[in-house]
Amino acid sequence: MKRILLLICLLPLFSQAQDTLSLADCVDLLIKNNLIYQQGNLQSESAQAQLRQTRSQILPQIYIGADQSFNMGRSIDQYTNAYIDEVYGLNAIGTGFSIPVFQGFKLQNQIRQGVLLKESAMENRTAVLNAQTILLMQGYVNVLATNALLDAATQQVLSSEQQVDRVSKQVNAGTVGANLLYEIKAQLSNDKFAQITALNNYRTARLSLFQRMNITPDDKIQFEILAPKDTLQRKEDALALYESAQRIFPEIKSAELYRESFKYQVKSIKAANYPSLSLSANMRAFYATSNRKLDYLNQLNSTRNGSLMLSLNIPIMGRWVTRPRVEFAKVQERLAQNTLDVTNQQLRQAIEQAVLNLDALADKYAAARDQVESLTASFAVVESKLNAGIANSYEYTLAKANLGKAQANAIQAKYDFLMQQRLLQYYRQGNWEGVF
Repeated sequence: MKRILLLICLLPLFSQAQDTLSLADCVDLLIKNNLIYQQGNLQSESAQAQLRQTRSQILPQIYIGADQSFNMGRSIDQYTNAYIDEVYGLNAIGTGFSIPVFQGFKLQNQIRQGVLLKESAMENRTAVLNAQTILLMQGYVNVLATNALLDAATQQVLSSEQQVDRVSKQVNAGTVGANLLYEIKAQLSNDKFAQITALNNYRTARLSLFQRMNITPDDKIQFEILAPKDTLQRKEDALALYESAQRIFPEIKSAELYRESFKYQVKSIKAANYPSLSLSANMRAFYATSNRKLDYLNQLNSTRNGSLMLSLNIPIMGRWVTRPRVEFAKVQERLAQNTLDVTNQQLRQAIEQAVLNLDALADKYAAARDQVESLTASFAVVESKLNAGIANSYEYTLAKANLGKAQANAIQAKYDFLMQQRLLQYYRQGNWEGVF
């Protein structure tokens, strides 16, 4: 009974926990549901299956076969090799195997290429997940930012409503004119319009985040606030970060492995220019109804025969066939090298931009906070003057608009800074450990 009561008491906490998602929870949902990442998984599985298929070609090919035929008219008796003119049946069974002995190391190079392609696909799968995670993190931060902007807009509406109520009382008391009330109500209308715009932006950001995770939107779900990673801003060296990231980032590894695979493809194509050697063997026996002296098993025993064959194939004009294929593979290798160069360039530029953005956003966030602090004090003065009847509505409206704009700028700068902190930490360490 005590356990049941404890479970009932904890049930609201469980439901509350389910209605709140952290950034790590969103990443887990991304891994589970995102179709672009699932496509990377399938490509990795395809590369592994292709490698297993290539490896299977080096194994002996063993077979067992049987056939049944009916002969009529003039034919050769399979048992006596004499001409006969009758209807008879023939049942044959056999087994054998074949194995490639030497093919110019064609299969070995194909296997090496397959291993590199498999490893490239696995690294690419991680790279796809990282790219989707960055987009998810941007969407997550955008939800938090638009939610904070909505809260700020709501506070602006509440402040204007309080001011409308205060001025209405002053108008009723005859201390101020009705024109001031109309102007304050106009400001309230502007604040409500800004609130509706902020609400739409928040809903759009939530919808985009749910779509990124490929789950049904739920208005009950809330998202955890992100805290700054540290209070001290350290200077980052973009070149040092890039050189470190170049060695560990999966997109670079994937491109390098993909380019390397074409070297073994060229070798496997050139293997067709060399002699090949294969070994095969078979055994066969048959039963013919034309021979009525022996039963089925005895006839099979007496007709069994086999062979062992070593085949040598020497290509005469193989280079004419392989040369175009080699040229095409080498072009593909150069394309892969260009893809690697582009990937390195994009990574370097992304890190350079991230370092620059972090420094700029840190300064912007600090300036925005100072601006909010100054304009908050200025607005308080103007509001007190308006309440005392020594300030006009224009001064109040201007001060309120400037404060609202400064608050919006500070909110946006804060979340842009939080996003950039996490992005640069990811570039710094090459994984998401501790980033969420």
